[in-house]
Amino acid sequence: MAPVSKKKNSPVPAPKKPRLSQAEATVRMLNATSQLLVENVPGEVTVARICEKAGVHTDYVVRYFGSREELLCQAIESAFQGVFLRTTSDETSRLELAIGDYLDIVKLREARARTITYLLGCGVSADRFKSSQKLVLESVFSQSNNPNVDDRTKWNLILAGSLIIQGMSTFAEVNDMTEQQKQDMLAFIGYISQNAEPVQAALGWDQPAPKKKAKK
Repeated sequence: MAPVSKKKNSPVPAPKKPRLSQAEATVRMLNATSQLLVENVPGEVTVARICEKAGVHTDYVVRYFGSREELLCQAIESAFQGVFLRTTSDETSRLELAIGDYLDIVKLREARARTITYLLGCGVSADRFKSSQKLVLESVFSQSNNPNVDDRTKWNLILAGSLIIQGMSTFAEVNDMTEQQKQDMLAFIGYISQNAEPVQAALGWDQPAPKKKAKK
């Protein structure tokens, strides 16, 4: 008697991803990418991981952003700028949506520095980040309201603080900085900003810059 063949169970089809408008898909990808960049080094933030987290098709990355690198640029810049910018519109802005569930500002700063360094290594032009960096620095400058401190001092302190924060993101990884050491560096930034007047006097930032001697 011939053996009875067993019926094979049909494979369960993977659930179809919902059809999304371009605006919704874009926001999902920005949000997913920025969160992944905070949690991982940029090289590990792949198209597959972004789209899985966002719940969209992988071809959406090229369709709406042109490349993975451009998506990384827009995601980290939108998230970071969203900390400083506020919309006056009644409608929810793209930036607010992109940072909807968000994040510790220190980790976000570190992620931005890592991502920019990574993208520069991928061949993205430094000009890509200059306008957004200028916007962030000008926003911080506008909040500096000590009337006893010159603009030169304000800018120098902002630049010093930015260099420390951006440098920490790479330095900390290769030198195994502890969380306490990171907090100490942030406290130092706060200290020099709160004691801007003696710093200004000690370094002569309130004095006119010396004139360069003419070459003979």
